[in-house]
Amino acid sequence: MSEAVKITVTLEPDIQDFVRDQMERGSFTSSGEYIETVLRERYERERARERLDAELQKGLDDVRAGRVVPVDEAFAEVRRRLGITKSGR
Repeated sequence: MSEAVKITVTLEPDIQDFVRDQMERGSFTSSGEYIETVLRERYERERARERLDAELQKGLDDVRAGRVVPVDEAFAEVRRRLGITKSGR
């Protein structure tokens, strides 16, 4: 894990009040801890979106290259791998 770096942030009074309210409602010991948590969640969400976009692009590339399987065959293969019959048993 990377070493933490201290950053100073100036907040408008209404945002500062919001952060304080969130600290009081949650289990945060400081405004810095709350802000770091919010930023970390945003960071992780953005990374997940980037991974999803990359996987979607792979799928689009496969379609464009003709690497496709008819949906009936695809579902039949999934059922076979999971040991599911058409009746669901």
